[in-house]
Amino acid sequence: MGHKLLMIIVACTLMAGAKSKFEDIDRLIEKVKVQRQGLTKEQIAKLKNPFIDQRTLKKIVIEQKIVKAKKKRFVLRLLSIFNDRAKINGRWYKKGAKIGPYRLSYIDPNHAYVILQTKHKQLRLFLRKRKHSLFKISDGRKR
Repeated sequence: MGHKLLMIIVACTLMAGAKSKFEDIDRLIEKVKVQRQGLTKEQIAKLKNPFIDQRTLKKIVIEQKIVKAKKKRFVLRLLSIFNDRAKINGRWYKKGAKIGPYRLSYIDPNHAYVILQTKHKQLRLFLRKRKHSLFKISDGRKR
């Protein structure tokens, strides 16, 4: 008999806790059921269409491509020459290396310049005397 009484007390306690949870859920459901006020038909008619038509979209894309093409600028600076290597824009390159659209075709340590080439264009980059350096290691022969 003691076990039955204990079981009844536990069941009543659980049901009392469960009942309060259901009441909270019921109140939430009642709040959701209340009809909300939206926009009137006149207000909706005054709204601007959020979607872009194809012609306007093409114009925007073309304008962005033109702006990007104008902003593209490739600056090359010869910083130093060391034997058969040249430091351009902070990186060391050997003859034949590719730098952007150009290929390093010639390094002249005596006159402190390099030649960069593409199929249609040739650039000469010179060292500035004050800011950059020219290194040459002698091979032991007297000149």
